[in-house]
Amino acid sequence: MDERRAVIRELEDKNRADSEAVNRLYENLGQSLFQRIGEGELNPGTSAGTAKGSGRKSAAGSQVTVAEGDSPDDLLSEYRKLHREITESRDIIKSLEADILRLKELEAEISEKESEQTQLENEFDEVNVKLGKALLDSADYDDPLKPQEEAILAKIDEQERKQAELEGKDGGIFAWIGKNAQMAVSKGLLLKNRFALQRLYRSAGEKFVSSGQEHVLSGEAGETADHARELKEQLSTLAVNLAMLKGERRNMGDLFSVEGSPARRIQGQEKHIAHVQGQFPGVHRRFGSLAAANEGKGVFSSLTIEEDDLAIERAHVLISQIAERDLIIRKINASISIDDEKTEIEKLNRSILGQRQKITAAEEAITGLENQISESEKRIEELDLFIKENGGI
Repeated sequence: MDERRAVIRELEDKNRADSEAVNRLYENLGQSLFQRIGEGELNPGTSAGTAKGSGRKSAAGSQVTVAEGDSPDDLLSEYRKLHREITESRDIIKSLEADILRLKELEAEISEKESEQTQLENEFDEVNVKLGKALLDSADYDDPLKPQEEAILAKIDEQERKQAELEGKDGGIFAWIGKNAQMAVSKGLLLKNRFALQRLYRSAGEKFVSSGQEHVLSGEAGETADHARELKEQLSTLAVNLAMLKGERRNMGDLFSVEGSPARRIQGQEKHIAHVQGQFPGVHRRFGSLAAANEGKGVFSSLTIEEDDLAIERAHVLISQIAERDLIIRKINASISIDDEKTEIEKLNRSILGQRQKITAAEEAITGLENQISESEKRIEELDLFIKENGGI
């Protein structure tokens, strides 16, 4: 293997390493300069101008100085635009996270209030049953439901009497079977009538509370009526609150269905932030290379410090070393190309010699063939003369 190619690979590896080092120096320098500028502005009228494409490339192809067209103002605008994009995306994420949290809170509140509503409704039913019974039992309270109460109570008394009679009956197996069947029917009717009585009492209580009557009930019945009114008011307030919460939940659900899932939108914003953050090193590097190209001039004269000058000097040294290695690489490649050309020339010369040898051999063969032709022609002449001399054919 040609040792010169190994030298080239070694030099190219060093150039790549130095190019990366230069880029890191420029990146750190640019980042520091941006941080010093902060929210301020570049000094007006002192712009370092636009680079004229003086970028140098190493053998590895890495850009190590300023790119054509960059200016301090443009790069500062680009830098701040990237920061604004990240801030906007983070604000959107916070808003979406707040929406998700609020939706969870709404679900919890709605569930809690629905549970409370069920509990209050059950309690309201029980209080209305108690109040309705007190009202229908009161001699001072006239209600059209009283005849219904009396009819149901009569049915209950009849079913209870029948049950007592059935329980007292004795007999054989068939009588026992018939007795159990009749008792089952009687119990079913009894439960049905008792349920109807509870429903009647509840209806009476609800009607009294809803009517807004100022009928004064004394004692326990009055306390029950007051309790029923309180429960009704609580249920009314709770229903309004539930409607508001469900309306808010519905509005948020409609918004999510139009704009997409919050979790998916958050994921999209996080990807965008990662993409934008990936652009900062390049902007930092370009700004740092611009500062190095305009060292001590324009806006950079007031921005750079001694530490920056050392970094710029180090970058210039590395760039010079890269350029020197590039020159050496070109020289070695030239010497390799020369040797390759010489080898090709030798190969061509050998080919020419071979072809010339073939030409010589061919010429000798041609001469031999021509001699044979001459001999044949001479022989023909002698034969023609013989024929003529002997009177022809």
